[in-house]
Formats: sequence, C-alpha cells, structure tokens
Amino acid sequence: MAKLTVYIVLHLIIQWSSASSAYVPPSFQMKRVSDQPIISAWDKNSDFLYNYNVAFMPTVSNPDIATLLVRVQDLNTNPATIYDVGPSKIAVSQSTDGSYLKYSHVTQDDIIIDTDIPERSFGAEDPRVVLHEGTYYLFFTAVSKTTDDRWRAQLALATCSVNCTKKNNWKNVGPLFPDVFWCKSGGLLIHNATHRYLFFNDSNIAIARTADLFKYELTNDFLLSTRSNYFDSALVEAGPEPLKLSDNNYLFLYNSARKTNISNPKPNWELEYNLGWAILDGNDPTKVLARSDQPLFSPELDWEKCDNKSGVWTDRGLTPLVIFVEGWKKTAENTFLVWYQGCDSTTGLAELKVTFSSESGATMLAPILVYWAIFLSFFMF
Repeated sequence: MAKLTVYIVLHLIIQWSSASSAYVPPSFQMKRVSDQPIISAWDKNSDFLYNYNVAFMPTVSNPDIATLLVRVQDLNTNPATIYDVGPSKIAVSQSTDGSYLKYSHVTQDDIIIDTDIPERSFGAEDPRVVLHEGTYYLFFTAVSKTTDDRWRAQLALATCSVNCTKKNNWKNVGPLFPDVFWCKSGGLLIHNATHRYLFFNDSNIAIARTADLFKYELTNDFLLSTRSNYFDSALVEAGPEPLKLSDNNYLFLYNSARKTNISNPKPNWELEYNLGWAILDGNDPTKVLARSDQPLFSPELDWEKCDNKSGVWTDRGLTPLVIFVEGWKKTAENTFLVWYQGCDSTTGLAELKVTFSSESGATMLAPILVYWAIFLSFFMF
C-alpha cells in the first residue's frame, strides 16, 4: 500500500509539473520620466530640427554619464513641406546631470557617422550599439540610391575603441550583407563566447549568427513575425540588444506598427507605432518563451502623436503616431531606463520595471519537486 501511495504521489507531482512548466511571464510597468522631450530643437538643445532614434552607449570611464547616439536630420533647402527632409546622420550627446533629463547641445561637430561614404550617401540612420571587451560595435542603416533611382537600405557596422565621441576614431566595417538589397535595424546579443546573434530587419525580425562580431551568417529563421489582429499586425522591427532578467532569461524590446484611422496631417500616413516585448530563452535566445498581447508603450502625449489634435505638434512631427526604441540601460535588477522617440522628431525618457509573481516562480519550483520525488522514491522501496 505504501508503495502504491508513493507511485500515486509521484505521478501527481509529475503531472502538475508538466502542466505548470509553461513559462509564466512577469508583469511590466513603463512610465515616462518626463512628459516633455529631453532632446528637441524646439527646446533649443540641438542645431538639427529632428533628433530621434537614439542608442545608449555605455561610458566605461564614468558609468553615471549617459552617452547617446542620436539620429539627426534637417529639412532640405527650400522645403515644400515639413516632410521634405535631407539625409540623416548620427551624432553624440551626453547627459549633463544625474537625472538623465538634460543633455549637451547637439551640433555639427558632434557627428560621428556622416554621409561621406557611397553606401550611406543618402543617410545613416537608426543606431544600436553594444560594448564588448573594450570595443563599441555600432549597427546602423546605411541609405543609398541605385542608378535607376531606387532607395536602398543596408545594415552596416562601425567600431571604435578609443575616444569614441570623435568621428575620426570610428572604423567603418561597411554593410554586413552586401548581397541583400534591403535590410536594417540590428540588435546584437552576445550570449556567450560561441553563440552570438543579430536580430534585425523590419516587416519580420530575422536572425543572423556571428563568431567574430564582424562577419555574419544569415539563417532562414525569424525571431518574430507580424500577427494578424494584434498591435504588431503591419510590422515588427528590432529594438536594442536584449538584456538579462533575474530569472536568467532575456527581455527583448521590439518596435511594431498597425494600421489606424486616426486623422493626422501627413499625406497617406495610416500607421501607428507601438512598443512590444518578448522573453527569450536564457539557454537558447532564438526561442521565444512569451510575447506581449498588448502594447507595452504607445503614443499618448502631443509630441508623440503629432496628429490633427496635437496643437503645435501637429505641424512639427515628421511621422505622426510613433513611439520607437533603440536604446536602454539596466539600472537595477529588472529595472531599465528606456530612451524613446516621438513622431520621428524628438527624444523622450521612460523607466521600465519588470515584476515576477509567485506564479512565475512556480516554473522553477516544479522540476525541483520532481527531482525530490524521484530521490525519495529510492528510499521508499
């Protein structure tokens, strides 16, 4: 009878373990640190009209300073509309106080990635940067035009090891996939010494692998794809590099778009961009354990919406109805500062907190109970 009882208990524990082994995601709370832009031409802290899509560049010598790589852009000469813009460039701006709300004025002298190379003669856009063993790896989109006047986007790489706020210290590696006509938006995850992944592109987020961080091998796999009837039904695009959570899995922020009928001033514009999240397996980051059903962060303030009800911001936004993230910093366990942009025009700051519940912990407890049950069974028979 005792043996039968132990078998029944062991069976029930294993059954319960199997039922509860599905990953239970944490909860998320993302709040604006300020309701005003932190970098904006209208606040007179940049010489460029549009300042957006910023990457966070860790500062080794002083970790309390936030160094940002900012996509900057101006109108063309004699523009017909506010949408008639020139090529983008990438500039540096650094925080000037401990709140991360004030930054150095952005000028032409702060440009580190310019349009002085043919493959990026029409723009250098959307930086994302990772620091590894003393070297910065800067991924950005190099924009050019073909001889038959077609736009081309290529995911490109530049590196720097010394005095990286100066343009001349950056080494151009060039396009990572020269034979691919259109690719962009790369976030690098250095999982360990042998497994390094580049999550990149828009429409769907693709996966490439690298051994040396310079040469990348395309795979046929997608990390994330669009989903019908969700907030990411029209587009998904990589955010910054994934960062570790306390449960040893990775949090990956991604950008997304869906169609909208919100009235806005930009001709033929019918998309709204929101932020989503995915939990990547800490043992195999190409596996998605969980994914957001609702946006984590959406355009709400006038300078994030720039729609027909946004007051003065109606005539300031380069692209209405946009929240977009390319840079973040871990400040404490499961807590992050997130730099984001509004309307392809300005930069804002938010704080993201991730909370694990007792249910999340159950996925860790289940296998432990199974091992104990098996261990005890040896002494019962």
